[in-house]
Amino acid sequence: MNLKAAAIALMLLFAAYASADYYEDRLKETKGYLTDIKKRLDEERKQIDKIESTKKTVALKVNNLNETLDVQSKMIDQLNKESAELRKDIQTLDKETSRLNSEIAKIRDSIETSNIYLIDNIEYVNIKLLLFTKESRDTIKNMEIVENINTILMKRAEDIKTKSERLEAVKTEKETKSRDIEHLLRMKQRLVDEYNTEKVKLNQLVAVMEQDKESKREYIKILNKKQQDFEKKMDRIRAQVEDARKKEKAEEGDATLFGRLKGKMDWPIKGEIIEFFGPKKVEGFQGTIQNKGIKISPSGHGDVRTVFEGTVKYVDNIRGFGNLVIVGHPGAYFTLYANMSRVNVQTGNSVAAGQAIGSVAVDLQPETPYLYFEIRKHNEALNPSEWLKPVRR
Repeated sequence: MNLKAAAIALMLLFAAYASADYYEDRLKETKGYLTDIKKRLDEERKQIDKIESTKKTVALKVNNLNETLDVQSKMIDQLNKESAELRKDIQTLDKETSRLNSEIAKIRDSIETSNIYLIDNIEYVNIKLLLFTKESRDTIKNMEIVENINTILMKRAEDIKTKSERLEAVKTEKETKSRDIEHLLRMKQRLVDEYNTEKVKLNQLVAVMEQDKESKREYIKILNKKQQDFEKKMDRIRAQVEDARKKEKAEEGDATLFGRLKGKMDWPIKGEIIEFFGPKKVEGFQGTIQNKGIKISPSGHGDVRTVFEGTVKYVDNIRGFGNLVIVGHPGAYFTLYANMSRVNVQTGNSVAAGQAIGSVAVDLQPETPYLYFEIRKHNEALNPSEWLKPVRR
């Protein structure tokens, strides 16, 4: 562990033995997180409600579209049926017209067969019936017969023509109606296609909203879990606040005793301060670093003693600090002793004021031996020089 990491570790360690005020700050911070989570939960639930409301609106639109499509489909079926009937009627009329035209042609052939037309050179038609009979009365009689036949045939041809014209008129009417129906069918089909396209879009929108809703539900589950975790954390912090308050109240008297030692505290080791508290200029570094404690070079033996009674909170060997002991005192005071060659205590031991907890190797060569010493209130570093007894020269 480097020096920076060690310093961070010590800060976390002191924070672990924080005051009720520290826990109150943590409680306030946690409440802020919890409020934010609740706000996000409310927003997500509102979004889900909005999605549900929109889905209902879309479902109503889809239902209306389905009803409209059903009506339009029935109309298209009816129009198709009418169109088919018209096409069938037109085919029947075509057949009947064709039959009548054929009949007219036959009548014309009959007339042409029974008569001979002679055309002279004075540009008018002189129709003569050449009947080769023995008697003139037979000729007259035959002429009358031919005339009657021609009259009947011409009358029938006129009747057929009139009927054919009526059929053509009916056919034209039906064709017009058929075209109108076909046009209407195309319009209806385009409308149905548009309705179906709109229906597909609405169904796709519902599917997207459903996915969004599921995503939000999953997110709400996560937020609910976080909310539960933070509520449990708040319960723990409240308990820590309560414990810290009780402990501070119980230690108020002892804390006052520790506070009264300012300027009167026995030195943790006999010696001379070689590095003081506060800003320190480091060679090769443009800025300064902040010393949180002091370095004491021992004179005589290297025994390290506690400055006040308390409980050993931490014992370890940290690179940059060497063997290190932190002692907790009443009122959230802490003293730190580091760079020891030997340690005599373990975490959890109760120690008395002036009790030897370790030693510094005074015969260390070629380096200068020293004890690194800190005093802290909560996590705030205090200047040990202001607490130790003045040295009499």
